[in-house]
Amino acid sequence: MFIGIDGGGTKTTAALCTAKGEILAAATSDASNPLSRPWSHVEQTLRQLIEGLLLSSGRQREEVETIVFGLAGADREEVKELIASAFDAEFEGRLVLDNDAMTALYAGTWGEPGVVLIVGTGSIAYGVSRDEKRCRVGGWGYLLGDEGSGFSLGRDALIACLRHYDGRGPKTLLTELLLSHYGVSDPGKLIHLVYSAENQRKQISELSRVLLTAAEQGDEAACRLVEQAADALAELASTCLAKLAEPLPVVLAGGLLSSDNPLQRQVKARLSTMAAVVLPSVPPVAGALVMALKSRRLAVDEACRERIRCSWPKQGKG
Repeated sequence: MFIGIDGGGTKTTAALCTAKGEILAAATSDASNPLSRPWSHVEQTLRQLIEGLLLSSGRQREEVETIVFGLAGADREEVKELIASAFDAEFEGRLVLDNDAMTALYAGTWGEPGVVLIVGTGSIAYGVSRDEKRCRVGGWGYLLGDEGSGFSLGRDALIACLRHYDGRGPKTLLTELLLSHYGVSDPGKLIHLVYSAENQRKQISELSRVLLTAAEQGDEAACRLVEQAADALAELASTCLAKLAEPLPVVLAGGLLSSDNPLQRQVKARLSTMAAVVLPSVPPVAGALVMALKSRRLAVDEACRERIRCSWPKQGKG
């Protein structure tokens, strides 16, 4: 049996599969980013998920050949030490620790080299070459980077609305959509709603969907902002490709690139001139399972891939 865990700042998903790729159990629970949540909370989340997988599949710890923790920041020594100290005793010699960008990449390449462009609340490009050289571009957080991210787009939407309200910018559909989103009639009231929010970053990031809706309807201001975001995101991936200096596929991942929308289409158009663009058919946790299988030199051939695709999802709450 093999366990894969994909955890970030929004949620954590875990799955258990056989050596042939048949998924026997899967579950989702709270966020498990060790860099933004107390470790005690993260450990509890991970333990509950593992227990749930074993219970629902009728398996024992001893049957687990490898368990992969693909968590945000898990490639850092201090985070590795936390995970190892918590789980090494019960899974000695069976732990594989890596960051969640790798699980997202492997969900698209099935364990082969490539570059992944992840766009959700934040944005980052992360790549691995054929000689296992790694490269990271961006992902420096909303104060220092995250160009083209959900937060960046949401903030841009608010700015465009308020510029029009001031008389400094053109009329835009964003005003109507944002007022409807917040349930107010005056753009001036957005200031209090934004600054008083309990989780400003999350709330502003959610407004990226408003901007994409406006762009889909042809709003000039929204279309321009999407084009700027697509340029910035393509730059992240192209820089990563240039640093790795070899032809590699680019996997699109994260909430804003996982479904058809104006941003995804524009990013695909820009990247398709320089690389093969891949849209994963399975979630990132499947990449964690692939990592677990490869750690034991098991073949992730087409038959194995098809089993993973066909048996996903069997998902419940952890």
